[in-house]
Amino acid sequence: MAISNFLFIHRYSIIACICSFGLYRFLAVDFERNQITLLLSSYVLLCALAFFIYQYSSFTFNQLLAIGLLFRLLFIMSFPFLSQDFYRFIWDGNLLIQGINPYSFTPNGLLQDGHFSMPNMDILHQGMGDLSARHFSNYPPLNQMLFAISAWVGQGNIFASTVVMRLIIIGSEIGIALIGGSLLVDIGLSKKQIMLWTLNPFIIIELTANLHFDGLMTFWVLLGLYFLNKKQWFWSALAITASIHLKLIPLMLIPIIWSYLGFKQGLKFSSIVGALTIIGFLPFVKNNVISNYTNTIGLWFNNFEFNASIFNLAQEMGRAIAGKNLISTISSFFSGVVLLFVLSISIIKRPQTLKDLVRLMLWTCCLYLWTTTTVHPWYLALPLLLSIFTTYRFMLLWSTFVILSYAAYAQPIVHENLWILALEYLPVFSLLAWELKRTKITSS
Repeated sequence: MAISNFLFIHRYSIIACICSFGLYRFLAVDFERNQITLLLSSYVLLCALAFFIYQYSSFTFNQLLAIGLLFRLLFIMSFPFLSQDFYRFIWDGNLLIQGINPYSFTPNGLLQDGHFSMPNMDILHQGMGDLSARHFSNYPPLNQMLFAISAWVGQGNIFASTVVMRLIIIGSEIGIALIGGSLLVDIGLSKKQIMLWTLNPFIIIELTANLHFDGLMTFWVLLGLYFLNKKQWFWSALAITASIHLKLIPLMLIPIIWSYLGFKQGLKFSSIVGALTIIGFLPFVKNNVISNYTNTIGLWFNNFEFNASIFNLAQEMGRAIAGKNLISTISSFFSGVVLLFVLSISIIKRPQTLKDLVRLMLWTCCLYLWTTTTVHPWYLALPLLLSIFTTYRFMLLWSTFVILSYAAYAQPIVHENLWILALEYLPVFSLLAWELKRTKITSS
């Protein structure tokens, strides 16, 4: 009787969950990367269903968490379908197992060495693509350790290695739901809001399905904020350091955290983060590793362009005025703008509460993404989570429209359509402008 009552009460939400289940299964089993129309239509439906489940269901927090976990488990037995980065992850992991520094050699360089071998070497090399194969690794040390664990457990089986990576990512997403829900309550917001992350098709597809470790990086940033709210700045420093060792992006948030803590505690916090970050890289530093790593990172700012917004506008203006590609000049200018913004808000507008801190971190991440040369969809994970702790919802809209960036992969050679980029960004900036205007009116 109780089960029948439950089914009747939640009948529409259950139907939405079943439909979502079917769509996720299609993506996990039957979808191919060049089926862009199917991807877009499936994604739009998933976003609509997720909104319905979040907004109109009467499921409890734990039930919603279980639903999100079930959706993720659908991808356990599948390979990533929108990204080939996992081949490079496994390649780097195998190098570390063999005692080879992943920052010292490019895959192409190692392949030319007749004495080098690893399990499934040709498959991994071909799978990662030419762009990755001719460059040094750019993944920080903790990422490399996780790659090595996945490769070691897989014992030469590519699929087994992907399962290990996926379980690590799913574990981090469960952690985000639990810690995020607790932190939301602590700062006076609804615990349920974290489900905007957990049920979000963007998060499920980009992180769990396509094996991007931005979710794990975001987990450590969130844990750092959780400890900050508990006045445990030492543990917060350790958590933020872990996030930096997964991806370097959180480095630009350090001045804002310093400002929030005050000069003395902020100095201690930053010193711990700086020292541990350097220590984490030390085992890998030898020969030309530093130049290899910095040059590879620099490629993202001086050579690569993908899904950029304000940068694209500046780039087109530069071409019209100078008659040539000014990517390096424009990128350097915008990097200076972001740095100046971070330093100025850290000095002039010291965050007084955790809400203030999160809001400034959100603007910093967004300014970086709007002005940088390359914005892969999974880069949105951190600012999306930060936005959930504010009143702004433009990041949710962006996480919906960012799927349009995959239209560039409809052809064998990646080609971006500026009209499609406009279709992605115009609704986001429009909602942002409206929300800023609303906030100004409310505060006045």
